Amino acid sequence: MKPIRKILFLAAVAVAVSSMVPAGAVYSQAADEPGARGAADTDREKALIHKERGDDFRVRNDIGGAAGEYGKALSLYRGFPREDRFMMARYLSWAGRLDEAIRELREILSEDPGNAAARTHLARCLAWNGKLRESLEESSAVLAASPDDKDALLARASALKWSGNSNAAVSIYKGILSKGEDFDTRLGLSQAWLSDGFTRGARQGAALLKPEFPYQEKERGGLDNEIRKATRPGVAAGYSRYDDSDDNRVDRYTLSGDFWTGNWKWGAGYLHVEAADPSRDVETDELSLSAQSMVTERIAVGGFAGLNRASGGNPRTFAIGGANAEARLFDGRIGAGVARRSFADTAVLIANRIRFTEAAAHFEHPLPYRSTFRAGVTRRGYSNENRSIDLQGFLRHTFDMKNPQLAAGYRIRYLDFRKDSGGLYFDPNSYVSHRAEASIGWEAGRAYGYLVPFFGYQSYDRRGVTTNGTFGGAEGALGVNVTDSFAVELHGEGSDEAGVTASGFRYRQFGARVRWRL
Repeated sequence: MKPIRKILFLAAVAVAVSSMVPAGAVYSQAADEPGARGAADTDREKALIHKERGDDFRVRNDIGGAAGEYGKALSLYRGFPREDRFMMARYLSWAGRLDEAIRELREILSEDPGNAAARTHLARCLAWNGKLRESLEESSAVLAASPDDKDALLARASALKWSGNSNAAVSIYKGILSKGEDFDTRLGLSQAWLSDGFTRGARQGAALLKPEFPYQEKERGGLDNEIRKATRPGVAAGYSRYDDSDDNRVDRYTLSGDFWTGNWKWGAGYLHVEAADPSRDVETDELSLSAQSMVTERIAVGGFAGLNRASGGNPRTFAIGGANAEARLFDGRIGAGVARRSFADTAVLIANRIRFTEAAAHFEHPLPYRSTFRAGVTRRGYSNENRSIDLQGFLRHTFDMKNPQLAAGYRIRYLDFRKDSGGLYFDPNSYVSHRAEASIGWEAGRAYGYLVPFFGYQSYDRRGVTTNGTFGGAEGALGVNVTDSFAVELHGEGSDEAGVTASGFRYRQFGARVRWRL
């Protein structure tokens, strides 16, 4: 072959081979090997190559690949048109690279503060990243200029829902839907109802979803899976050992199961207790059936009924039961309930067949910036002709962190009994406690856990003796989701806070439980 023919032949082969190599691979080689192409010797040129490769992944709907290249491009060069940087920031966020997306969106807004689309997406990213307070601030800025901006309203609804103010989120979703059907809004409303336990509403919302795009098909499938997961039948079993500074020892064995029919969740539970102190050994068994439902999106009702049988020289069986209701009022909740129960806390309480009837009410309302206030009152009447009133107020703040989750709270409690029970249970006069607590919860793969240390100050009168002083304690759990259906958990707690247990002594309790979702 003559030289000129050989050159033409090799050129033709090179063109043919290059046409068989994916464009992204060519870009990648050029970008990662600066010397391979003269045009890629500067950061700008390398960034352009990464951008082109990201576009190639984007056309093929490969969000992860596109985000990887866009991240490299933005790290090398910031001179891209603002529209391109916004597009790249969105792909970074969709791939879960939220810190990079937030940083780029803030850069865009520093140059163009009136960019509503960038500010709205920043609100979304902040919410996805657990920074709910900042997210609400960004959506408020957009809505101040454009109160009907649907995207900003949806971003705000998501942040409100995840911050615990689901009533406000549902109100926003309904306001948007009153102007016309919208897939994303209907999806958000259905998810909010599902997280509130209003499964009938979630199912009805899912039936109204009409996907038009592939991502909407995926979102609709995700909602169906969430509904199935939330309504699967379940079985749980557990054991715990309790002992205190008055030589009480209690072993508890539990077995329970639940299932759904329509909008109702039904349950059955069995409790076996073996209790001992220096004077006696007794046992008690309790079997109960329960039902609960969100009958409307704002009203939940529930109840239980069962039998309790205590062993000893004269075994007796008692009926137990109760009913409760809770309504969503404005952005908060108000509830009340009555119940008849038997003590199964210590051997002396079981042996003396002490029972009580209680009537309780509570009020809970979200406060700005992920804070919640709750107040409650409980009145009890005891089978040994005693009475008590228990008042509690609780303020809790959850910090803007996704994993781990951090929260802090303060609780004040007042407990007062009409008369001395003769040493059967903790029956103080004018018991007051101030308790501060912190909590941390985390997830790592299939493992999860939480820890709640607390301390405080308490004072009370009992049998003519005034007691006051500090207390402390902690409770926590560590678990593993072995599969999507089976979980194992260890738990423990201990404290010298007098009002926590029926005995009023320093105590500790450890145990384990397993849960299986069918």
